[in-house]
Amino acid sequence: MIAHVVGVACAVSLASVLPILPLYVVDAGYPRSFVGVMNLVHNVTQLLARPVGGALTDAYGPRRLAPFGALGYALSDLLVLVPHPVTLLASRVSLGLGMGALWPPLLSTVADSGRSLGVFNAVTQLPMVLAPPLGGYLYRSVGPWAFAVLALPALLAVPLAGSLPDVRTSREKISPLEVLKKSLEVDREIFLASFPAFATAAVQPTIESFVPLLLKKLGADPAQIGLVLAVRNAVAVTLQAPCGWLADRYSPTVLAALGCVLAALGVLVLPFVKSVPVAVVLLCVGGVGYSLAQPSSLKLVAEVSGERRGLGMGWWGSIMSLGRLTGSLPGLLADVSLSAVFYISGAIPLASVLPLLRRPR
Repeated sequence: MIAHVVGVACAVSLASVLPILPLYVVDAGYPRSFVGVMNLVHNVTQLLARPVGGALTDAYGPRRLAPFGALGYALSDLLVLVPHPVTLLASRVSLGLGMGALWPPLLSTVADSGRSLGVFNAVTQLPMVLAPPLGGYLYRSVGPWAFAVLALPALLAVPLAGSLPDVRTSREKISPLEVLKKSLEVDREIFLASFPAFATAAVQPTIESFVPLLLKKLGADPAQIGLVLAVRNAVAVTLQAPCGWLADRYSPTVLAALGCVLAALGVLVLPFVKSVPVAVVLLCVGGVGYSLAQPSSLKLVAEVSGERRGLGMGWWGSIMSLGRLTGSLPGLLADVSLSAVFYISGAIPLASVLPLLRRPR
């Protein structure tokens, strides 16, 4: 229960900011490509931090690490209040470090089955439904001070995160150097099991940062943009638990491949959209794909990682971050062609289907 509450609180601080941050950055006078740079910095940081966080979880237990993760979330929102390039990029570094310190501990405490992982994803991703409209409304009402208000849930989660169960796979004393070495250990099975997360995560930076700009071109205001993202996320969130149940009973690999196809379609067609309702439908299709792939991938990782559960979950998150990093690169072309960003992002999960189906089941 504690893991769920901490995850929800930090997710509120993150999800409420996602639809307004690109608008804030562009309104501050920065080019759209700088939004892509911020995504890049964030994803590089969490890619490097998550395996270390997983190894630290196995060595010292979730309760010693997770509070630092929640603090990283809060600082990421507060740093945005100063619209300087250094502080804006520092906010993304703080968020990446926070993710690396928070999610491996939380996931390791609930990784007993595909169903429990699906339920955890559903609960902790519920803010993706409710928080974007909140962020849009606050930004429209109080401007940049919205970021200070939205940092509060993560700040309140810091002491609660210190109450997580003290579960460790090793009771031996391990030096920080040994922990770092362990964090670099990843085998082929963990990598392949994490690959669906890579594929479907690749479209997330485009959805979070450039769908708001596309919707703005279609005439939506910040609150409406937040509502559209909330509808898309509602589909993904409500299907997480049943998709985890499906992963316990059917081939997680096949389910993940189907999820990649749907995630790709939900992005590739967006440049041709002329109205907000049609965009909502396509985004919901992509949400179904995401909800199929993520629990299936988590179940595969839990199965193959064994006693290295924290490390496995850390690498899963890192490989997912690699997908987000890869998906952030098209954003650098936003000043040249916004449509190209959607085409390239959607092509990544589509190209991943064949390698996924070739994985032994």
